[in-house]
Order: sequence, then structure tokens, then C-alpha cells
Amino acid sequence: MQNEYFVLMRERSQRHPLLTWDQEYLPFLRPAPVAVSEPVKLKLGEPIPPRPLMVDHHSLPSPVVSPRLKDALEAAELPGVQFVPADVLAGDEVLRYWLVHMWRVIPCMDRQRSIFEETEAGHVLLSLDKLVLDESVLRGMPLHERRAFVLEEDTVHLFHSSVVEQVLSLTPPPEGLRFTPVAEWGDAYGFR
Repeated sequence: MQNEYFVLMRERSQRHPLLTWDQEYLPFLRPAPVAVSEPVKLKLGEPIPPRPLMVDHHSLPSPVVSPRLKDALEAAELPGVQFVPADVLAGDEVLRYWLVHMWRVIPCMDRQRSIFEETEAGHVLLSLDKLVLDESVLRGMPLHERRAFVLEEDTVHLFHSSVVEQVLSLTPPPEGLRFTPVAEWGDAYGFR
């Protein structure tokens, strides 16, 4: 079951800008749906590349996706995932993207087999060098309820292989993302 899950990460590129909030964002930090009456406001984050290239996936670290990637994810019918319209200020342009607000949170890190460091109080992970999922927790849930979720122990966006296959089947292939198998992922993976 461990090999069925992938961590969504941004593709390594000096041209793909990071995004940052251009408004209040605290409601999006809670594991619950959010009520929005207009698109959220985002902008390019520092450092801004000299010639930024807007692609299908950027991160806040929450995923921010293009309309076609949103359509592919939405077609997967993912409980606990909300697609929020997002206007991204990119230079003189405002581009429509979609914030993927994943509010389904599952506590499924195998604390015995994972390698991590936490605060003295044990409430916050300082680093997560090796993630091992607790398969008994996942087996106790129907697959459709765990196809996309955030790991409760750390802000890691996990996707089941069926969702990954659906996204990667897009033509042309989506740009700006990579799905890393959980077994290969750790906090330092983004620097490799």
C-alpha cells in the first residue's frame, strides 16, 4: 500500500515562480471547506525569476493548478478536496488558476518506522527524513476517501496512484509538477 502513494511536489526549475498570498489566508490553514465569494488573490513570490514561466502547477505550498489540471483532478471526484478560483498577479497580467484546498487530513504516519525529528513537546515535526505510512490506518478507510489527502503529522499532499495516472495522462503532459513515491520522499527531496 505504501507504494500506491505519491507526494505532489513542484518541478525543479529556476523559471517556475513560487506563489504567495496577496490577501488574508488563515481560513485556508484549517482542515475544513472554505466559503469564498470571489477568487483568492495570489502573486509571484520572491525571488521572482527574470522571465517567469507560468505552468500547470505552482505551490504555496498548497497546490495551485491550471484550469486543465483542475479539470483532471476534479474528474477524479476527490472527497475532502475543494477547488477555489485564484487570480494570480504575474507582472501586468492576472491569470486564473485554482487553489487546491485539501482539507481531508489523515493521521497515518507510522511513527515507529518513519525517520523524523519533533519538538520537545512532540506537537510539531521539525524534519521528516523518511515517511512510512501506517497501512492499517489506510486499510481501515475506503479507497475513494483516501485518494487525496494531507498527512496530519506534516503538510504533505499525498495522492493515490490512480489519481497520479489520471493527471499524467493529460496531453500534452502537465508542466511544473512531479509526483514522488512516498518511499523515496523526505524533507530534503526537493533539493535533489
